Amino acid sequence: MEKLLQTAMEKAGAAEVFFNSGESTGIAMRNGRVTEVSSSLRSGYALRILSGGRMGVAYTRNLLDREELVRNALASLEGDVAAGYSFPAMAFHPITDTYRPSVEKLGFKDLHDSCLEILGFFEGRTAAQVDVSCWSGTGDTRILNSSGLDARHRYSMFGGGANILFPNTETSISDWFVFSERSPFPREKLERMLELHGMGLPEVEVGAGRMKVLFLPFAMHTISWRLSAAASGASFARKASPLLEKLGEKVASDGFTWYDDPLDRAAVGGCCPFDDEGVPTRKTAIIENGVFRTVFNNLDYASKLDSEPTGHGYRSSSMWGGDPVTTLPSPGLSAPGFEPGSTSFEDMIAGIDRGVILFGVLGAHSGNILNGDFSVGMNPGLLVENGVIRGRVRDGMVSGNIWDALQRVVAVENQVHNPLGGASRYPAILLDGVSVAAKG
Repeated sequence: MEKLLQTAMEKAGAAEVFFNSGESTGIAMRNGRVTEVSSSLRSGYALRILSGGRMGVAYTRNLLDREELVRNALASLEGDVAAGYSFPAMAFHPITDTYRPSVEKLGFKDLHDSCLEILGFFEGRTAAQVDVSCWSGTGDTRILNSSGLDARHRYSMFGGGANILFPNTETSISDWFVFSERSPFPREKLERMLELHGMGLPEVEVGAGRMKVLFLPFAMHTISWRLSAAASGASFARKASPLLEKLGEKVASDGFTWYDDPLDRAAVGGCCPFDDEGVPTRKTAIIENGVFRTVFNNLDYASKLDSEPTGHGYRSSSMWGGDPVTTLPSPGLSAPGFEPGSTSFEDMIAGIDRGVILFGVLGAHSGNILNGDFSVGMNPGLLVENGVIRGRVRDGMVSGNIWDALQRVVAVENQVHNPLGGASRYPAILLDGVSVAAKG
């Protein structure tokens, strides 16, 4: 990397070399039988140069010809992509320590045994089909630039989860658990899954109307995608955000705080001391007690908005992710979360006169995301009446606008969870006045 940086500096002056590698292993089981095994290994180098106010880029999977990579980056300057920023100098990067060497030694047998651990908990306690999967992986990122930056971060992950399916469907009660090393799975959460699945076995009708909806962590990207689109520096630079001219103003209920905290070691998949441009990260409140506080950005959009970079330049920051080697940094969140409240999960349910518990969603990408609109299928949703779960709603839909719904935050759960890849930290959130409809 050092030789590549030196070669690029001789041709262009300002240069950055980005290296990323990762490997992962996974196994999936259905009804006790292995249905899938996977193993992947990826690595690559990306070169970014700045010359005459323009940016040039190139990447390779195998650094065999440094001169060619530099020539390709120089040639891309002809694309005339403006660059009004410079690369950051070396700075203090907090130690996040999310790498455990023991994870590299985990093999298929270890993951198989972990799957059996989950299945053993459910054995004899449900007649439902139970799907389980476990995985492990490590990653390594290093950034060098012509301003003297040399930053490196490594991480490790171990995770597993289960789906308890409802009869004759692929709909399930699910949960996933992610750690920085192999760890026992939380039995209290497996117990909750079993209990909620039993309550959801009867199929019930919900009708249509506005009611309370309890968003659980697996459904939270319905909200977070729309929040991220609105608060991104990219949307502000295009003057397309509904939050324009609202910095410092109230945009949600007092009890709602949304932040990004890459220094939280519990956010295993998103914990990192610097972003993909080498800018140090920190806990950043974006909406604090209902007040819009921060437009998050990377180097490029900070320069366009005449502001300071906030440490949110990531190479796979879209809602669909992406290859960090082949994509350019853009504004994104590494470890987003909502501050927990003071209400237990059980008390939140008890406080619902009529509404639904939204475990997961179908079609979170639908609707005008930037404007905050959503229309999603329940996957699944459980009907609650007078604080009691009555059963599972078939073919239900939830719709509305997050900026309208976040004005009516009834309660926020008193603990956070790591859904999906383990990067986010979400409690359940109870919203009132959300539109619900179902067939029948």
